[in-house]
Amino acid sequence: MLEHFQWLPEDQSRSLSPELHAEVSEELADVFLYLLQLSDGLGIDLVESAQRKLAVNAEKYPVDKARGKSTKYTKL
Repeated sequence: MLEHFQWLPEDQSRSLSPELHAEVSEELADVFLYLLQLSDGLGIDLVESAQRKLAVNAEKYPVDKARGKSTKYTKL
């Protein structure tokens, strides 16, 4: 995935050409499939893990303090 985005400015990374969009789509599918295989092999429920992580992040980065900032949670 990195090779597709590492040298693009943010605005260009959000408006990919149809060809690059198709390449990124395939790469994302590969990453997704590898992730599913790994999580299955380890007995990890990805949806449950993601929900827990979102809850942890919500506590670390409360919207009223963190929105629009890149400050680490220990400095909010």
